[in-house]
Amino acid sequence: MTLQELQQQYHIDPEIIRIWSEWESDTLLPIQEAAIREHGILEGKDLLVSAPTSSGKTFLAEIAAIHAIFQQKKVIYLTPLKALAEEKYVDFSEKYNEFGLDVVISTGDRTEFDHAIERGDFHLAVLVFEKVHRLLARNRYFLDHCGLIVIDEIQMTADYSRGTSLEMLLTAILYLRGQKTDSGLHRKTEIQLIALSAVLDDLNHLDEWLGMEVLMSDQRPVDLYEGIVRKDGTFTYRSFIAKEIGAEQFTPFPAHLTFNLRSAEGKREYEYQRLLHYVSALLGRGEQVLVFRKWKWLTRETALRLSRDLQLPPALHALEAVHEMEDSVSKEILLEALRHGAAFHNADLDRHERQVIERFFRAEQSKIRVLCATSTLAMGMNLPVNTVIINDLEKPDPYSGIFQEIPISTAEYKNMSGRAGRLKQRDLGRSILFADTPAEESILWRNYIEGAFPRLQSWLVESSLAQETLFLLAAQICSSEQEVCEFMLRSYSGILHWQNSPEAFEAATEKVQRAVQLCLTHGLLTTTETNRLQVTEIGRVCAIQGVAVETFIRIIGFLEKIDLAACAPWELLFMAQHNRELDDLHVRLSQAAYESGEYWRALRELAPLNYEPLIEHSEQLLQNRFEVTKRIKMSLLLLDWISGMSLQRLELKYSQFYHDKSYSGVIRSLAENAGWMLRLVTEIAAVRHTEQATLQRLQTLSKMVLFGVDERGIELAALYVPGLTRTMIMRLAEAGYTREEQVLDAEFEELIRILPRDIAFRLQDRLYKKYSRTEMRYLVDQKLRLERLGYDPTLLKHIYAAATLSEFDEALKQLFRTPQVKLILREIVTTEPATLEKGEYGRDYLIERESGPLLLRILPPQLRELSDDQFGHLFTIGVKYAPQGFLLIGRPDFSEATYASARQFSQTYSKSLELYPAYSVCERYVQALEKQGTFELGGNI
Repeated sequence: MTLQELQQQYHIDPEIIRIWSEWESDTLLPIQEAAIREHGILEGKDLLVSAPTSSGKTFLAEIAAIHAIFQQKKVIYLTPLKALAEEKYVDFSEKYNEFGLDVVISTGDRTEFDHAIERGDFHLAVLVFEKVHRLLARNRYFLDHCGLIVIDEIQMTADYSRGTSLEMLLTAILYLRGQKTDSGLHRKTEIQLIALSAVLDDLNHLDEWLGMEVLMSDQRPVDLYEGIVRKDGTFTYRSFIAKEIGAEQFTPFPAHLTFNLRSAEGKREYEYQRLLHYVSALLGRGEQVLVFRKWKWLTRETALRLSRDLQLPPALHALEAVHEMEDSVSKEILLEALRHGAAFHNADLDRHERQVIERFFRAEQSKIRVLCATSTLAMGMNLPVNTVIINDLEKPDPYSGIFQEIPISTAEYKNMSGRAGRLKQRDLGRSILFADTPAEESILWRNYIEGAFPRLQSWLVESSLAQETLFLLAAQICSSEQEVCEFMLRSYSGILHWQNSPEAFEAATEKVQRAVQLCLTHGLLTTTETNRLQVTEIGRVCAIQGVAVETFIRIIGFLEKIDLAACAPWELLFMAQHNRELDDLHVRLSQAAYESGEYWRALRELAPLNYEPLIEHSEQLLQNRFEVTKRIKMSLLLLDWISGMSLQRLELKYSQFYHDKSYSGVIRSLAENAGWMLRLVTEIAAVRHTEQATLQRLQTLSKMVLFGVDERGIELAALYVPGLTRTMIMRLAEAGYTREEQVLDAEFEELIRILPRDIAFRLQDRLYKKYSRTEMRYLVDQKLRLERLGYDPTLLKHIYAAATLSEFDEALKQLFRTPQVKLILREIVTTEPATLEKGEYGRDYLIERESGPLLLRILPPQLRELSDDQFGHLFTIGVKYAPQGFLLIGRPDFSEATYASARQFSQTYSKSLELYPAYSVCERYVQALEKQGTFELGGNI
């Protein structure tokens, strides 16, 4: 099926077809055509797609998403990882924002669109699994806005760390798709589900549980040679498509080189020299190589050594882009590697830095010829190459209480090997493992090249069910222990374990009972007069913030020790380090640093007010002075972080006892965690009716910690402008640019004295798009609705396109004269030169009504912020005509400061003043045509 055939059959907008043709292909892949023709994804049918990397499964979900949007449905795209969510958000935004589709994102630290998502004020929302839990806990009906949910990487139900969250979410969606209302009437939320997965050999009843049709494929459009290189240089492979065995000869690794393989250092050196040999051979063939290493420090070390040994030409454009990044230890190493055509990609680089590396690595004639990446980021990477080398086949055991390594799984291997030879990027891919003995080769071949994917399983059965129980009660999905247990029976664990084993279900029931008792004891739940369970205000905060019940109880315990109105930032930061979620973050504290007592001395010099009770409570809780010291270190580090200290200085200051100084990824993760905990503290304080000034201070501190800037930089940091670093934000603040309006009004030449030219452009462009984003979304939506009714949308287009006051004024008056509106206007003529010549105030009219006139002012386009002088002038006009109230119409929208000033104006003069963005006026017009009501302005006056 071609895109043109797809357009004709399903009436896809021509501009969408153009976008798809540019970004994808003019012809659908077999799996995409099968999903449409045989499985009805464009008719709203559910589908589980299991296929390898580069098979085209993501684009088939994208086709369904755009089709659903044009059916006036909202789409939610779920991913397991924040990095993957960011990649999808950038991808969808670049494709569809210019067309006017509203793409938003929500992750643990990206919360700027949360209210819009709850209102259904979007077209396509990209969310991580855990965030949907929080939104459901806040408002169980928020999914009612949604027509399609895409679940990417659904095989993550078998993941130890994220599987439980995904399984609970899927069970909740299945429950909400068909249920009874309080009145007893059956309601069905029509949500289509499309689930995407890597190749699965055994679904283990997942499709039956979800009630989905299955589309399985083991084909990919670009072949992949998966194989093993022996000591003699023979690369024996199996082709992915034909499953044929073949061989390719490389120059053998020199036998005269000797290494002490009995020592860890000697073995590591041998493995590096072997890697260097084959990377050099592949580069000599003109190929690009991606090397996977198991540790962040190994990616840095390997990239740096390869760059020094290979002496490739510099990646000049990448060097220029990286040079603008925030100073860090990783940046310095990356710059040196790029000077000789190598790079690395790991979690010590921030989101923008990784995207820069990916962009220049993917570029035509890329000068980055070899890239070293951690295996943990493989799922979130878009890095197609000729050849992938998987150098490490072990990983830490996540279930062990001590450090020990186990072999990577077949699924993890396939995820890494699948980066090679992706569609539209490479003609053929090659994935290489190394084996030094026949036994090793046989083991690797059996477990990885021919290895079967592990059977899907559920981890919910292993959970304590405390957090899950509270979520169900907060989201009002359940209201008793029995209902919680019945819900659990509907889960994937339910069909695999609890439904078949009375003993297992009894154990689960006991877990639910303990969870309920724990929540009752600590005030998270209460019982009603009818003996139903009900979440308390404080319990709802715990569920909405998505923290473990144990974490919540810890934080409550600390809050008893301090006075929020009087405590210093260190006290809040120290308290925030006592959460269970921090256990997954490896924060280093060397024995030498611990024994030196330096962090205790620094704390005593700081002399916080509640130092002793907080330390005492921490020692009682942790029962380990080493762990207490580690949390003192973390809190002091975060104090320096919010002061604006550079990453590089932070790394050197807090890693002085370590050879590897790179620490930036941990610092950012620590800040995100602390910001999250401080948002939790703020919500707890709000429920306890803490005074507004204290709440504002807590809110501000949580944002300072999240962004790593002082109070002045928060507003600009919240824009998430790619490449706008903490250092740049503070330079802007020093120059007086702390608010969006100040940057918008600034001359570009002034901004480039402070920022690099491309960053200054991105900053202003982000602000322009932010203010026009809502307009564009409304225009697309209103245009579609008018065309369905048979009306010409040209009138609305003129309003949205108006660039001058005269154009805007005339376009609005044409709308007011239509039969559906019939607004009677009388122009107010003034002789003031400022109004007539400069047009700075706008055009004034009286709207005649039986109940009394309203004064309407049509403002010049792009006037987002009104001064006190402008409000005063409006009142002066009003004195003469004594209207009942004032209306202002502008575009694209007004600043928050202007909305606040309007409220203040209304209170001061006891006259209502309503602000109407143009898209709001147009929406009233469209609703009138849809017979949803009459057109009215000033309805509240």
